[in-house]
Amino acid sequence: QLKNYIFLGDLFFAAYPSVDPCYNYTVLDDLWRPTSNTYDSVRRCDHYITWSGWYRLFINGLNAHIPDTCVAQYSCGTDVPLWIRGGHPTVQDGVVTRDVCSHWKNDCCYFGSYPIKVKACPGNYYVYELVRPNECNLAYCAVVSYISSTHTTVTPETRPAVINITLPEECNVS
Repeated sequence: QLKNYIFLGDLFFAAYPSVDPCYNYTVLDDLWRPTSNTYDSVRRCDHYITWSGWYRLFINGLNAHIPDTCVAQYSCGTDVPLWIRGGHPTVQDGVVTRDVCSHWKNDCCYFGSYPIKVKACPGNYYVYELVRPNECNLAYCAVVSYISSTHTTVTPETRPAVINITLPEECNVS
């Protein structure tokens, strides 16, 4: 592994390259991966890919992510689309583990599930440590979208309305 050495007087420092997967990933930009692709005549398979390291999804140059809800069969250029169960993390969550499921025969997790790692990154994208599916004609899907670096749920503050009315003396009823 490459490293830089820094000397300050009698002090010695070794600087290692970043191992943060947000800055060390392989781009996955296959145009057949979108969930909207239900017409591909060639059925794709991620079983024969040697997955190694972290991956970032792009579709037509736009950030994309693996869907986190069940995807229709015969989507994403394959027979059995892969999606993640458990939702996506926020940037503050760091690296999390999620289960990958596959939709087949009206069962959203027909072949069972297996874990992958997911991280939300500054700049509105996710990276995934993908693993090889156990069967063929299973492929990871992609959806173009945007993420938030923090939770954006806002709870409105409510207070009882207070109205102060001062009536002239002649309006006071005794």
